[in-house]
Amino acid sequence: MQNFQKEALVSICIPVYNAEKTIGKTITSIVNQTYKNIEIIVVDNCSSDSSIKIVQTFDDPRIKLVLNEVHFPRAELNWNRCFQYVNGEFMAIFHADDVYLPDMILRQIETFRIFPTVGGVFTLGNIVNENDEIIGKFKLPPDIKSSEPYSYQKIFNSVLEYTDFLPTPSAMLRSDLYFKLSPFNHDQFGSAPDLDMWLRAVKCAPIIILDEKLMNYRVSKTQGTNKLNRLRTRESDYFKVMDFHIARNNQTIGISAKAMNSYDLSRFGDQLICSWNSLCKKDWNGFRDQIKKIPWIKYIRIMIKDPRLLVTKFHLYTYFRVFKV
Repeated sequence: MQNFQKEALVSICIPVYNAEKTIGKTITSIVNQTYKNIEIIVVDNCSSDSSIKIVQTFDDPRIKLVLNEVHFPRAELNWNRCFQYVNGEFMAIFHADDVYLPDMILRQIETFRIFPTVGGVFTLGNIVNENDEIIGKFKLPPDIKSSEPYSYQKIFNSVLEYTDFLPTPSAMLRSDLYFKLSPFNHDQFGSAPDLDMWLRAVKCAPIIILDEKLMNYRVSKTQGTNKLNRLRTRESDYFKVMDFHIARNNQTIGISAKAMNSYDLSRFGDQLICSWNSLCKKDWNGFRDQIKKIPWIKYIRIMIKDPRLLVTKFHLYTYFRVFKV
């Protein structure tokens, strides 16, 4: 265990924008990790609150504060800024409002050492609210087992069937793989370039997901993704990523019929959400247009063929609507 601390430097990047309410807790949780050989790179996106002052109160030589000269309008663009400051063998991008449990980094590094061919290690976590109260938890699909390396085909089919179950702030990748795959492609995938990154990563090397709750993922009513999910009338960006990968790799992925039917029903549910949001906004024309676009017969046939998928979709809806776009 001590050898890990001497061997591998881990770069923890924290993109920040107006996070004064949470950044102190986040950095404290990282400083107090049991794995000590880390650098903490805080990249501030021109915050107008006291975020910078709070970061500067930490007297820890492992912390480096980077101040952007201009504000980037999308968080993912600030994520991309992190790459140029990384020195570690491993890299993770942490959120400025989440809390990381003490053994998170250690458990990931231990896993990399046990499985030297793995490109990335993810973990699960609790979902907490503004008051640090646990309101949910991340779950693995039933066909994904903890601490087992998985290939692109397996992960892709599971994401098709169960949507995105890879928590971004839990992802630790080998830095050389991150550099190879960077940047996060916001222009093409909107709010979902992280999912595209993980799919491209697992295409290069297997990944492992630890079924251990090693972080507290914060969900708040003021969060951008939470607001978007309650208001959006356009399709989730998740489908941009999956449609792209299906079109590019359809001949080699080996997509199962069950996964594809489940994916179609996910789109059906998303269309219903968009329709409902139009109705809530009293956008009658938008609501009518949304309903007209839904291929009802196609979805009804899928549900008749495998009604059990409805149960799966209901559970996914109640789970993912809390925090996913």
